[in-house]
Parts: sequence; structure tokens; C-alpha cells
Amino acid sequence: MTQQIPRRAAVGLVAVGAACAACARYGGPQSPDEANQAGATQQQTGEVLGKAADIPVGGGKVFANQKMVVTQPTAGQFKGFSAVCTHQGCLVDAVTDGTINCPCHASKFKVADGAVSAGPATTPLPAMTVSVNEYGELVTGGSAPPGTADPGTTAPTTEETTAPGGTTEPQGGGGDVLATTDAIPVGGGMILQDQEIVLTQPTAGEFMAFSAVCTHQGCIVDAISGGTINCPCHGSKFKLDGSVSQGPATAPLSARTVKVSGDQISLA
Repeated sequence: MTQQIPRRAAVGLVAVGAACAACARYGGPQSPDEANQAGATQQQTGEVLGKAADIPVGGGKVFANQKMVVTQPTAGQFKGFSAVCTHQGCLVDAVTDGTINCPCHASKFKVADGAVSAGPATTPLPAMTVSVNEYGELVTGGSAPPGTADPGTTAPTTEETTAPGGTTEPQGGGGDVLATTDAIPVGGGMILQDQEIVLTQPTAGEFMAFSAVCTHQGCIVDAISGGTINCPCHGSKFKLDGSVSQGPATAPLSARTVKVSGDQISLA
């Protein structure tokens, strides 16, 4: 009588055999199709990852069991990405010096947006949604609030109305005052180093705010001159609307939402 192997056990044997064959050479899937399948991480909703306070500003943390990376590019801004490298499907294992790093072939991804910082990977890490609950815990899943620029970023939602100049003003509440309107020159701006925020006034009465963290390698921009926001590290320049004026940066500065009340500018 032929003994039958239970289906679940047989599937397990096949999976282990395939995985070992792949790991013997590279430590991950061997083809773009395999990498894409590995990268299609199924996100669980409502799972507590840990304390938001454990994520360093300008850095991040890899949650290997959830195949997820959470970063904090600027204070209070949390972003989530798949931890599966888009090159050959290895799991990234470290976040250092402003990049998320893969151990297999040294691909690096930016903490700000998951974009490729160093190959051989050519596509960014897929975004995953993460939020902070009322207990200060990082929680998976949920939907990004209105006005959120990146799908991996979540923050408490507020009803907003558009204020003059393209800024937004929530109904009620508000943050600390950053500056007065007369301190921001038309066609220029101001860098708030402590808050890592840039305020600009591209045209009279139009106030905009951005993260002061350069999207190239995470340096802090340090000057606004000639109509551009300038990074001292590698010469990247950004227009007063946050878009890239000169590389090596390829992604715009992350927008921050501000409101103008009278002559005071504050975070929304």
C-alpha cells in the first residue's frame, strides 16, 4: 500500500526545497518574477509594531516578522515600506545613514520615500501604511488621510479647508507658531533648523512649507538664495515649491501643511 504524504506537508517540502536552492547562490529569489512575488507583501491591518518613540528621526527600524520597514524622515512623520528588496527579494536588514540597506547585493533605499539610493535595485520599495495610535504605538494598515503626499505616511486626520496661497487650514486646533509672515521674504524663505522645516513665499501671500531634509541622502538644507533651497552636502537645489532644481536629488522636498492666521504661520 502506498503511503500518501498529506498535501500540507508536501507543499511544505516543495517550498523548503525551492528556497534552499535559491539561497545556495544568492540568499533570495532568482528572477524578477520571484522578486515581484516576494515583494507583494500582504499587509495585516491593526497590528501593533511597537512604540513610535523607538524610531529615530532620520532613521528607521526593520520589522522582519512583518516584512516591513518603518522610517521617520522628519520629526513626527512616519512612513512604512515593504522590507522585501526589489532586486532579488532578499529582506533588508538595517537602516543606517539615511538609507534602508539590503545585505545580499548592497542595494540601498532612501528613508524619506523608499526610492533607490544605490543599486543594483532599480525600483523603490513598495509603500505600506502605518499610523500612530493614541497610545503612541505604531499600527499597521489604515488609509492615508486627505492631503498626505506619500501613501506610506499617516498622521491624525483633520477636516481641512484650503487657505489663500495654497496652504491648508484645519477646522480648529493648530500647531505652534513657526514664524510671522513678514519674516518670510517674497521670492525667498526661511529655514527652521530645530524643527527641520523650510518656509517659503514664492509669490506675495503664498506661503509653503517643506521638510528641510534633502531627499538625496538626508542632509539638512542650510540656505535659500537665488530662488532655490540649497543642500550643502552634494549641491542639490530645490525650487521654492519644493521641486528639484538641480541634482543629484531626484525627489522633491516633502511638503508640510501650514496655516496662516493673521500674520502668524503655524503647522496645521
